[in-house]
Amino acid sequence: MDKNLRCLPSGDLPYTTDKATTRMMVRLFENIPYLANLPNASANETIIKRTLMNTPGIQFHDKKIIFNDNEVNLKQKLISMDVAFNNPTSENLSKYAFETFFLSKYYQVIDRIKPEETVINLLGPFTVSQRLQNKEGTQLLADKYYRKIVIQTVSIKAMWIINKIKELSPNTKPIIILEEPFLHKVGDIKRSNEDITRDTIINMLSKVISKIHDFNAKAGIQCFEKCDWKIPIEAGVDLISFDAYNNPNNLNIIPEQINNFLAKGGRINWAIVPTRNETLVKSLNIDNIYDRFIKTIDGLVIAGTSERLTYNRSTVSIQGNVDHLPLIFAEKALILANQLSKRIPIKN
Repeated sequence: MDKNLRCLPSGDLPYTTDKATTRMMVRLFENIPYLANLPNASANETIIKRTLMNTPGIQFHDKKIIFNDNEVNLKQKLISMDVAFNNPTSENLSKYAFETFFLSKYYQVIDRIKPEETVINLLGPFTVSQRLQNKEGTQLLADKYYRKIVIQTVSIKAMWIINKIKELSPNTKPIIILEEPFLHKVGDIKRSNEDITRDTIINMLSKVISKIHDFNAKAGIQCFEKCDWKIPIEAGVDLISFDAYNNPNNLNIIPEQINNFLAKGGRINWAIVPTRNETLVKSLNIDNIYDRFIKTIDGLVIAGTSERLTYNRSTVSIQGNVDHLPLIFAEKALILANQLSKRIPIKN
């Protein structure tokens, strides 16, 4: 893998202007820019709002996301969304577009640089299904009707932004990162509702991933809690992104599945530069992060994966959001991840 593509851009950024964001993007992520989320620039900058914006029936109430079955003309609106899902033309998809603070500048970056790859984060369908409730407060994953709406919503947002990128740079390969923070709760959710099975979750993920693939793009799944990575792998994902700082052994229990995933062209993103607080980031240097990374990746190799595949199919990133950090330390974490990516050994 090209060393210029081995630092995966990730996390909410601390900037309040698109100019500062663009400057950072060109400096660190020119070869793999991403649609940065800037919550300090706009109160509406959240991945959940990006993912569910303009979806029929969706209402935002503080931290709750409600599906309103009584919305005016809801049935007709859902029929139109079904048309967009099954016939994803530019015109049909445009009704469900999202807006973010950095979007117009992001388009300019894509148009000017025409990068080999670019990254866009959306909330994954499983987590959306856990966040979304009806008016009675019931979560909607177990109901096929609502599950279909969730699948279509996430897929349409992905297809819309992929299409916009391809209009600007036909050869750029978008990577849609589906953030699935609730993936670690699968066991608890299954125990509380026997209608929600492992196959249900895999099927939900695979339908979204399939649509992304149909648009000549890649799909990644990100979860920074301990989870069963066999689920997204079986769903057909191209990249898995996990917290390699706090959960370094999360992949070591399934070396055979990981090896097969890598052999088929899959990638692992090791989110190993910690971002929890200012004190921790202040203490970091490239040598200790590099040593920690090598020990962590070697742990997976010792568990049974191919050294060549494990090293050569790896990217690195920060561990999470940096919008809560002072700018100097937020940028330090981003720079360290970039420096680390250039030191990943190539194995023959």
